[in-house]
Amino acid sequence: MGLGLSNIFSSLRTVKDSTPESVVGVDIGSSSIKVVELQRTDKALMLRTYGELQLGPYADQPLGASVSLEQKRLVESLVDVIRESGVKARNGVLAIPLSASFVTVVPISVKKGEKLEAKINVESRKYIPVPLSEVILDWSLLNQYGDKDVEVHEVLLAAIQNDAYARYEELMSEINMATHPSEIEMFSTIRGAFDAKDTTLTIIDIGAETSKLFIAKDGALERIHRVYEGGTNCTKRIAHLLGISFDEAEEMKRAYTDDMPHARDIHKAYVSSLERSVLEFKRVIEQYEARSGEKIGRTVLTGGAAQFPAVVPYISDVLSRKVEVAKPFDKVAYPAFMEDTLGEIGMTFTAALGAALRPFEATE
Repeated sequence: MGLGLSNIFSSLRTVKDSTPESVVGVDIGSSSIKVVELQRTDKALMLRTYGELQLGPYADQPLGASVSLEQKRLVESLVDVIRESGVKARNGVLAIPLSASFVTVVPISVKKGEKLEAKINVESRKYIPVPLSEVILDWSLLNQYGDKDVEVHEVLLAAIQNDAYARYEELMSEINMATHPSEIEMFSTIRGAFDAKDTTLTIIDIGAETSKLFIAKDGALERIHRVYEGGTNCTKRIAHLLGISFDEAEEMKRAYTDDMPHARDIHKAYVSSLERSVLEFKRVIEQYEARSGEKIGRTVLTGGAAQFPAVVPYISDVLSRKVEVAKPFDKVAYPAFMEDTLGEIGMTFTAALGAALRPFEATE
């Protein structure tokens, strides 16, 4: 059961004959669940429908709250979002939450004559905090350097616990959805954000619980960094600053405009709650550029909490580089009248759309 490290990204130049006509991508976040259904036609890959459902109420919590649902309630929420969005596909790809996995880049030294594969199995035990028998492990070779006697390989390790993987497979089975291989959400996000013209790409994903940085080269993940601060923390700061409830703060955050009451305080609370994350991301980006000797081409912002109007200029200013919002729906065809709406909500659906794209990828 691979986790999608091989051929993480390829373009849509060709489509395999065995690919189903329609596929739904499922992205389960800590505060909401998103679905995107794509349908293959003779002329193009079409957006058929999409939907998002807040998970807070399924745990008797307010909208925007981060929750961990028991399996029964998670199934219920998935059934509801599929029904309410009108999904018809019976084939699905699940973007497994990063919180259920372990992903890191590690240096592995190999002496002349040693096999890299054997060394990876040994070194993995130093980085994965549970016995290897309890996880599905995958790896991908990134870069190598060193001399003729000792080579140092940068290896991307990805692991997910067996019981977590089984839980998400069971989730899809319980709604009678035939599943293509699941993958960890970051690979879906990269596929949804990466453009055919990109060589290197930085993705900043601001979710409800965590903010994540992915650096991809030629569509393959090369760096990952996450900070445990996200949109929920922003809402809590607004609530504390204004002396209001979480529900009221979340509503004000979603309805934010420059001329609304307390706009300055809301803006200050929101961007200040992201400061540590963005400064850490800046450090990782600069280290990567110094190490690789090349400038990253684009910096893209995604994630539900990234929809706050002031986020893009703020992050652009801190990073001292242009930042643009992800537009995953540009990868598929859709009615012209939906263009403005899909442009506004695209950041929320990057992973779900990327997951739906997986079965339609070209094969070498």
